[in-house]
Amino acid sequence: MNRTKLVFFVFCFILNFFANAQPWKERGPIQVSKENPHYLSYLDGTPFFWLADTGWEMLHRLNRNEIEIYLENRRQKGFNVIQNVIISEFIHMDKATNFYGDSIFRNENPEKPLLTKGNNPQNAAEYDFWDHVDYAIETAASKGLYMALVPSWGEWITPRTDKALFNTKEQAYSYGWFLGYRYKNSPNIIWILGGDRHPDERPEGIDLWRAMAEGIADGVNNVSKMDGKADYTTTLMTHHSFNSSSKWFHNDAWLDFHTWGSYHAEVNNTKSYLAAIADWNLPNPKPTLNSEPCYEGHGINYGLDDNGVFTSTDVRIAAYWSVFSGGAGFTYGCQPIWQFTDETRKKHSSQTFTNWQKGMDMPGAFQVGYLKKLMDSHPITEMVPDQSLIAGGQGDCATYSCAIRGISFAYIYIPTGNKTTVKMGVISGEKVKVSWFDPRTGQTTVIGEYKNSGEKSFDVPGMSEELTWLRSGRGCDWVLVLEGI
Repeated sequence: MNRTKLVFFVFCFILNFFANAQPWKERGPIQVSKENPHYLSYLDGTPFFWLADTGWEMLHRLNRNEIEIYLENRRQKGFNVIQNVIISEFIHMDKATNFYGDSIFRNENPEKPLLTKGNNPQNAAEYDFWDHVDYAIETAASKGLYMALVPSWGEWITPRTDKALFNTKEQAYSYGWFLGYRYKNSPNIIWILGGDRHPDERPEGIDLWRAMAEGIADGVNNVSKMDGKADYTTTLMTHHSFNSSSKWFHNDAWLDFHTWGSYHAEVNNTKSYLAAIADWNLPNPKPTLNSEPCYEGHGINYGLDDNGVFTSTDVRIAAYWSVFSGGAGFTYGCQPIWQFTDETRKKHSSQTFTNWQKGMDMPGAFQVGYLKKLMDSHPITEMVPDQSLIAGGQGDCATYSCAIRGISFAYIYIPTGNKTTVKMGVISGEKVKVSWFDPRTGQTTVIGEYKNSGEKSFDVPGMSEELTWLRSGRGCDWVLVLEGI
């Protein structure tokens, strides 16, 4: 091997090594930040900004090769969490529970997972549903990705139409224990209980979720005693519903951080900032984030009216509103991705406009990665939402601008190009370097240095050299970046 080829080989090896680094090995597990309880961090204090994708049906719809393709695509775009569901909402819609036709339980008994001897993927009699879940978790780990696992969609505890799968705390605990014990040595798992149902839609629903959480923790710790005294220091758990989990579980020891969804009905997505602000202001706060916003390509108001579909613009607005209002991260969603539909797999939703393979490269999937890079460029644990930075051009509803700052820096998101007046002197520094960050491209343009006192007004740049006149309206969103010097 000549010198040039050797250098290139070494370079590629190093690049691949760091690209697939497993952060939990170097930094420890994710926890609530000791520096700022509104955020997540690794054990060593390094901030963790959650950027997830709703790959809900991955464990059911994709084969081994497809899982690898999908996870690699998400890794390359900067995602660090994949949200998956084990007992899908649609397990009775499809005859086959997963791609290979395997069932989750024996006779739909949630206390009897269907397990077979061996795990050879070439042997259908050996390779069962749980072997496939193992493969997905291990593949994600090899790429440095976390798996946010939903043990059971909310439908099977608080049903709307079908019968519940879990009816007693013992059933919920037993299933939780199985999951916790099986994956106790998997460092890249985050647990998300719930799924699109209010836990109190059924009187016993809240107790069932609590029992499942206890079971998971006891399984991880190899303790088998349902007594309400589990050690939750070894797990990272939340609850996913339409409203924030703070409504029901804010003071529960098992719940480490809150999630909520702005979902697919509201045209303006104002819940993206309202929910974040509400959770930020709670006593004894916990991290909170938007775990199910409007999906790129999803029909507005579920396609029930003639408002079209959500675009990358809607995704960006939901993302920046959620994060700059105090969110510890953000989850992206894409209509063909969550259900992994293509020519060989029937749709769970008739609104799907393309296949999941093409859906992986929708504009919004790239653009949320730019947000993560922006948030990682300054210490997130310093950040505090602070609307006092905006002295003029605040806007409301669809035009609402929001600001977040650290000690010596600040970001102001301007969703529709409003002329914005900034109150200087809020961050440290004699002067302030001001830049425009383009959320569509991730590019930053420095516009100047200004005295850090008084007020200063800024007009957003044009959308392009050819369209310098286009400075306002939907899609003309920008981030004003202030850095004290």
